[in-house]
Amino acid sequence: MFYGWIILAALSGIYFFAVGTVVYGFVVIIPDMVMAMHWTRSEASLGYSILTFVMGMSGPVAAYCIRRFGARLTMTTGGAVAVTGAVCGYFMTSLAQYYLFIAIVALGLALLSIIPGLQILANWFARRRALAMGIFMSMGGLGAFFTAPAISLLVQTTGNWRHAWLIMAVTLLVGTLIAAFFVLEKPADRGTFADGIDPASIKDAPRRVTSLHQTDISWDTGDALRSLPYWMIVSAVAAVTFGSGIINSQGALHLRDLGVSPVTTASAIGLIGMLSAAGRLFTGVLGDHIDPRYLLAAGLVCELAAVILLIFANNPMMVYTFAVIFGAGNGMAIVAGPALLANYFGNRNYAPLIAIRGMVVTPISSLGPIAAGYIFDKTGSYTSVFISYAVIGLIPVLILLVMRSPVPAKMQGLSAGVPL
Repeated sequence: MFYGWIILAALSGIYFFAVGTVVYGFVVIIPDMVMAMHWTRSEASLGYSILTFVMGMSGPVAAYCIRRFGARLTMTTGGAVAVTGAVCGYFMTSLAQYYLFIAIVALGLALLSIIPGLQILANWFARRRALAMGIFMSMGGLGAFFTAPAISLLVQTTGNWRHAWLIMAVTLLVGTLIAAFFVLEKPADRGTFADGIDPASIKDAPRRVTSLHQTDISWDTGDALRSLPYWMIVSAVAAVTFGSGIINSQGALHLRDLGVSPVTTASAIGLIGMLSAAGRLFTGVLGDHIDPRYLLAAGLVCELAAVILLIFANNPMMVYTFAVIFGAGNGMAIVAGPALLANYFGNRNYAPLIAIRGMVVTPISSLGPIAAGYIFDKTGSYTSVFISYAVIGLIPVLILLVMRSPVPAKMQGLSAGVPL
């Protein structure tokens, strides 16, 4: 059997136990920490912003460590760091400690999960790259579906939000052990090739013809950064993550304000995760046949529509409808963005391109929770936040629909890639 499938299963397990549990588990206990620690919403929301900010801005660190020390050592070290931060979180007694420990967890997650995982998959898969990325990233949503309601129920039953941090530490440890025992960075480490197919054996074989653009070359990082489509993709991903940050940090609080029960709220968050997983798998299947830019645009439209619906979601039916639309759209967009970058710019410099994207997207998306929390503290409502996001988010949708496939400057007049 092609060992790439073992790699995919291992990376999916890591994403499930690390990102799926920590990010979404953290989301559902924010209201309980606000009440227990007597913090304001903006103070508590800053913790989520720190989580996303540090994860995104640590991308270059992850890319450097992968190149310098290899993916396995990078991931296991990151896992150990994240476990340490989660254990410390159990004992926090102040706002400063809260910010410090969530930053430590975020740094560990950056080294353990998304950038190493995507780089490894880009190395191991070519023709089935979108499918592999879709399966991998769907595990975060699947983890949310199971762990968000479970952690919320645990906290509501025991009355102690600190137990959630211990659960996070255990799942992070499981992800770390998986990385230590199963991860291999490149097919050559196993004596095989991408997709398990020797390129020499198919060089004269006819290529399948589709409208999908996949470059035959790996772009230099500088050339990619000077390419307009790169920044178009970045702007769309920034809009997606900005909305995710607002919903993940403020959604539970907003639903509580509307009178929705804690269990229904947690179930909705879990449903978002489940539908996000389904959307990621759906995009993974289609993304090897349809240009992911259309899937990215469609996913963002779904997010925008769901955010408007959330304003009025004061009963379980509307809450779950919101969760379905938002989760599916977010899942589509999350997979389509990375797949589009790989298709347009190749895999050799994929990690630094993803890392640089993160350095740009992260500060923008991190402003969402802070701004939303601040506006609520001043106005007592999230309505203006949700409407403003929905209107501004239409801009990158229109950009994606008119975007063309990029061609390196040194190959102007030639083809930078051929349809596969």
